Amino acid sequence: MSLTEEIKDYALALGYSRVGVTTAEPFPLYVQALQERADDYDWAVDSGLRLERGVDPQDRLPGARSIIVAVYDYVREHFPEKLVGKIGRLYQSRSYIEPPTSLGGARVQLMRQFLEGKGMQVGRWFLISSGVPDRLAAVRAGVGEIGRNTFVCTPGIGTFVIIHTFIVDTELEYDTPTNVTHCPPTCRLCIEACPTGAIVADFRLNPRRCLTFNHVVNVHGFRNTSPYIDPELRPKMASWIHGCDVCQEACPRNQAKLKAELPVNAFLEVTAQHFSLTGLLKMGREFEMKAVAPLLHTYMQKRKYFQRNAAVALGNSGNPEVVPPLVQAMEDPEELVRGHAAWALGELGGAAARHALEASLTRETGAQAAGEIRAALART
Repeated sequence: MSLTEEIKDYALALGYSRVGVTTAEPFPLYVQALQERADDYDWAVDSGLRLERGVDPQDRLPGARSIIVAVYDYVREHFPEKLVGKIGRLYQSRSYIEPPTSLGGARVQLMRQFLEGKGMQVGRWFLISSGVPDRLAAVRAGVGEIGRNTFVCTPGIGTFVIIHTFIVDTELEYDTPTNVTHCPPTCRLCIEACPTGAIVADFRLNPRRCLTFNHVVNVHGFRNTSPYIDPELRPKMASWIHGCDVCQEACPRNQAKLKAELPVNAFLEVTAQHFSLTGLLKMGREFEMKAVAPLLHTYMQKRKYFQRNAAVALGNSGNPEVVPPLVQAMEDPEELVRGHAAWALGELGGAAARHALEASLTRETGAQAAGEIRAALART
């Protein structure tokens, strides 16, 4: 058995669904994308993320010879109805930015240890990958094709996959690249389904309009971003509070998986019993431990951002019964929470909501929240 075969067999034994190997040559398409989309990603370039270093694997690991691309299918079990439409399946699967004490994190650590045990030098780990453009690496390693929504589709699995790349200093047996895209020429289902119009062209996403960006990325103080979600986008976020699956749910490649009778995951079922949007808005310690920490620990830690997302979802619910917890949120110590709760009350309307907004305006000391209250009153 060759070393490449050993690596692939071990990765499959760890639970990965597909494994491919490609060269450690630079990614010219990534260079082109960074140049053409500088305005879309100026927040990332100026943040210290150093996206340009992903162009050449040698910048990540001097002496790099190969990139191992392992694809994990994260839709293997049933997702509770109580969580679908609110939390992206990727996060429910607990396979994203996992600590080494979890199954997802342990899988990565075991893979790295195996490669090192074979005498290889392995590149660093950056959040969920080696730092190279994972989707382009998947195409070049023959394990994926890119769709119009920019997600990778793995043949026979679909787009509900996460890609892990491992740069090594050893020459291996390289796989044949796949076609660049899996999309039929006339299919526009993902573009039409996106509620915010974030897919602005074929294979091009405007991150600032993406729900996931507004849920979890704009909280880190990047340049030209704000933790206050654009009011124009809020009504389009529906009940989503952490991630979004809409464009993937529309993709024909995923229909068989979405309709399949998958086994129940006991952990998710128990966690779902504790979850509610009003609970997320209040964000008590017990709720955080039972419903947030198990699923939503990625990206952000501060409770106010979860509360903000919950307020927007409640404002979109059309349910007058959620007015009382939103009224209570108008007394939260965080201005960000008060501002988004005010928006939600303005969306729901009614005498109770208007009374609460008027009362809150008299004591509000934050300029941003006061502006949100006035805008909400103008709509009620």
